[in-house]
Amino acid sequence: MARRERSVHWLNEQAEENHLNRRECGMSKDINRPKADSTLIGRRDVLKTGLLLGTGMMLAGAGLRPALADEPRRGGTLRVGLGAAGAKSSLNPFISTGDMDFAVAQSIFDRLTDFDKDGNLYNKLADDFTHNAEGNVWKIKLKKGVVWHDGAPFTAKDVVYTIQYILNSDNKADAYPNLAPLMEPKGVRALDANTVEVELKQPYALLPQVLGSKVMFLMKDGTTDFDKPIGTGPFKFVSWSRGQRVTLARSDNYRTPDQPYLDGVEFIAINDPTARMNALVANQVDAVAQLDGSLARLIEANPALTLLRSKSGATTDQFMMTNLKPFTDVRVRQAFRLMIDRQQLLDNALSGYGRIGNDLHCITDPDYASELPQRAYDPDQAKSLLKQAGFDNSQAITLYTSDAAPGMQASATLIANQAKKIGVNIELLVVPPDSYYSGPNFKKTQMGSSDWGQHTLESQFGQGYARGVYWNEPDWTSDEFDKWVSKARTTFDGPKRREYYVEAQKVLWNEGAYIIWGFRDLLDAASAKVKNIVPSTQRNLGYYQFESVYLG
Repeated sequence: MARRERSVHWLNEQAEENHLNRRECGMSKDINRPKADSTLIGRRDVLKTGLLLGTGMMLAGAGLRPALADEPRRGGTLRVGLGAAGAKSSLNPFISTGDMDFAVAQSIFDRLTDFDKDGNLYNKLADDFTHNAEGNVWKIKLKKGVVWHDGAPFTAKDVVYTIQYILNSDNKADAYPNLAPLMEPKGVRALDANTVEVELKQPYALLPQVLGSKVMFLMKDGTTDFDKPIGTGPFKFVSWSRGQRVTLARSDNYRTPDQPYLDGVEFIAINDPTARMNALVANQVDAVAQLDGSLARLIEANPALTLLRSKSGATTDQFMMTNLKPFTDVRVRQAFRLMIDRQQLLDNALSGYGRIGNDLHCITDPDYASELPQRAYDPDQAKSLLKQAGFDNSQAITLYTSDAAPGMQASATLIANQAKKIGVNIELLVVPPDSYYSGPNFKKTQMGSSDWGQHTLESQFGQGYARGVYWNEPDWTSDEFDKWVSKARTTFDGPKRREYYVEAQKVLWNEGAYIIWGFRDLLDAASAKVKNIVPSTQRNLGYYQFESVYLG
């Protein structure tokens, strides 16, 4: 998965003519699209069918694709096979432990703003944003007529309660590092049933964007637990078995007429990627997320199945712990970035389904520093830097990894082999996918593997680079970086803000601790009978939005 919350991409609002250098900053109106659910199938059960993909076998009648109906068909349950589920799975939408948790939250809950399939920001439950001349007081108008699954009206009190919940550090919400630097709980208030006022600590240009972050779901006023979550999304909670399956049903209170088309969605935990694919071939699930690139061409060759592919800013990467030797020395970090052959990693670990990275996240953000030179494969320079740093080639570097995301273990194996060419010994510590991010060795070894979904720079910097936050995986900090990010956040002029973000990325490029060797395409697969999953740059299976999906 891109296992924790992460946000996305603000293209339309960041077009120069639409920048928030205006006092009134209304945004685009609602866009309808799809959502999701789950179930448990063990690998042994899947393998009993004998339908291993390598055999080339297909389902009965596979040569006939169902004709596309003129009108969407109502009814049926979509069965979705997902990985990154485990014993710490939760129905709390503010604490995501894996892709399955996120997919479930996408089906039950909504946000004030969100991002469409191309990464453009739009209003979801918000209707309009305005701010004062200084930019430190915002008013958010809410859409009318939205109701919760239990029939209660959605109001400003729900938004205030949600934001104040996130701002309470005891709740350990993933969005806390995004919001806490911006506002105090007392600064968020309901002016009337449909208007929220947010008083910020200082001017901030990107409030609509940050409220569309993947971890910024909305909950009902007074919610104290999530055993039976209530949302405003297209599907309502029915039942779950932790780390195994979640069952949802159509919400009759959903705001879009006639949607969702499905009776329900069932999310099924299948952590092994090959087992997930075999479950799809065996008709035990209808769709699977995070397809390994090595299986994609097999899917394309099978007329009973559909390959879903989207360019994205998602990464499978490695990080170097800056609080552990030898990575306390920036020269060693630079050397490790130079010793890797990025093209080989793309061709082999991702089977070519992606594009080369340059040790910076967020390639799809308009403020991504594309002007920086592409870091080249230079083993000779890497050896020189290691010699300058006094690197001990006799020591072994431990790289913690797993098959928890597409290309993760494969890329770690390749990097270990590439390191040998300059005399560096990397030993892999491999653990099962369901315990990778929750295991005792995460962030405890010199190197680790990671995966991030598509984000905006603002979301990525808040969740993955801020001081002291858990998902700052390498525990990397820089006063210079913090200075430029702070300047960007308080700048309403778009081109000037981009200058500051580029300066921050220069610091990351020179001194950072991530090896971002590539951006992976989002690859999923579905039965040909599944209609209208629209590939999205944001996340797998059309951003797990299934309200307009139907079964042919």
